[in-house]
Amino acid sequence: MRITALRTHVVALPRTDTLTTRYGSGDLATTVLVEIETDEGLTGIGQTAVAPRSYGETAEGISANIHAHLAPVLFAAEDPLNLAALHAATEAALPDHWSSHAGVELALWDLKGKAHGEPVHALLGGKVRPGLSLMGFVHHDTPERMAAEARSVLDTQAFPVLKMKVGLDPVADVARYRAVAEAVDGRALIQVDGNAGYDLWEAHWALAEMEAIGGLGAIEQPVASTDDLAELARRLKTPIMADEAIYAPSDAIDVVRRRAATLALMKITKHGGVRHVHEIATIFDAADLTLSIAIYFDLIAVVAAHLAAALPCARWPSPFTQLDATVLSEPFEPSGLSLDAPDAPGWGVAFDPDAVARFRVATATSSP
Repeated sequence: MRITALRTHVVALPRTDTLTTRYGSGDLATTVLVEIETDEGLTGIGQTAVAPRSYGETAEGISANIHAHLAPVLFAAEDPLNLAALHAATEAALPDHWSSHAGVELALWDLKGKAHGEPVHALLGGKVRPGLSLMGFVHHDTPERMAAEARSVLDTQAFPVLKMKVGLDPVADVARYRAVAEAVDGRALIQVDGNAGYDLWEAHWALAEMEAIGGLGAIEQPVASTDDLAELARRLKTPIMADEAIYAPSDAIDVVRRRAATLALMKITKHGGVRHVHEIATIFDAADLTLSIAIYFDLIAVVAAHLAAALPCARWPSPFTQLDATVLSEPFEPSGLSLDAPDAPGWGVAFDPDAVARFRVATATSSP
């Protein structure tokens, strides 16, 4: 089998609501789709999220990197199913550009699953659970509106955890947290996500206040440095979740050594794909720590479900991302409180060409 063509599509999908974090606000989810064709008629599909303010790569840069640096390696490969060899070769050709690598790597996993007639979760060792468990999400707004949304979300579905954003202003964040905690009234734990927005003193004050209010279940990356995370882990009772602190697997080793977190959020794009997430999971599993897999959207959500199904330590839930449209031929939707991994070969889903064309911003093709 040889790779005969590689295509990328930059697409922008509308969100159902504005997402506000300390990085800014947005109504669109921009992403890069990847299609890898072979001379045996199989096509592998991949996707990578675009978040330049947090991951450092733009959609234009990702597409250019894939065609200029990764495509030549793929076209030269004698065996595109030898993912270990391709992983080493592509990293040598373009070190550290994890978002660019992720879309290509996901397409190669899909190709391998289709070639062997197996779902990717089977290639990773098999299912230990159906898929990924879900938490609810409360959008950043006034305290009153956030409290009303929290009640509405839990009245609709009994999520074990609700997630909300903090890290913008410590005093205002505490006021918002208090409103949500009072609305939740013990029906769920609350996970606060700081997106590394606080200084250490801001984080300690605000999070100690939230602990005193009650209901705090997890604190996701409130500060940027691993040293500061470790300091908060010593001072606070609530479990700390690492996010921006972990990119490469070596970062996970550092977090474990410093006892900086007992949880970590895996964002498949920022880690470069399945291989590095699997390596991080091995580290966390050995340390008896827990992972959550970020769902994001479309194919990335499917990949997250496969990983959560196959990784024993992926026990902490994640919020489902609501979009107004999808580029998949069939919407990938939760079943109750679980997002179950498909059992068809590869990722078990397909792109809808019409939807891709409708939301496409740019496209490019490479061939040998």
